[in-house]
Amino acid sequence: MKFLKLFTSAFLFITLFSVFAATAYSSDFSVFIGIELPGSVEHNDEKISLDNGPVYGFRFGNDLLRNLGLEHMLAFSPDFLYPDRADYEYVETKGFLYGSNLVLNFQDLDSRFVPFLTAGIGLIHQYGDRDLPVGTKFAFNYGGGVKFPNLAGPLGARIDLRGYRAGMSKSINMAELSFGLMLSFGR
Repeated sequence: MKFLKLFTSAFLFITLFSVFAATAYSSDFSVFIGIELPGSVEHNDEKISLDNGPVYGFRFGNDLLRNLGLEHMLAFSPDFLYPDRADYEYVETKGFLYGSNLVLNFQDLDSRFVPFLTAGIGLIHQYGDRDLPVGTKFAFNYGGGVKFPNLAGPLGARIDLRGYRAGMSKSINMAELSFGLMLSFGR
């Protein structure tokens, strides 16, 4: 818990700093489509396998320094962490993902692609027809990818691979693979 308090305090400080530094460095806005690749979750003392599902969303990033930035993500899935079992056959499951991340960009000044690493905190929320195995949980996420800024003017692309760990005692681990279109400002 001490680490979580320290991490939260540092994250808030960096977020406030980014508000004041927003005009000095570049920003980007991305819309993306991808797939959630969950494993399983424990629910009511039983292990439930979860099915893959699509995810759609957007990300907004702002560089604090040339190679360090913040990114915020909001995503929606119409089949979010759907239980892969016959007795859940007609259950509707939807969900949201939210995350705020630090991003470490590995870029040169004239780079046509920018590899990056990212890690952050957020929430996952699952809702639907009846008692579902995930609900709302605090989540950590981590991953990386490649940005291709300014392919056609300010328009670019990005590929992300992220992992999520949600919950403490009955946790869920999942991966997300996504492709996005990116609009760059100030690059």
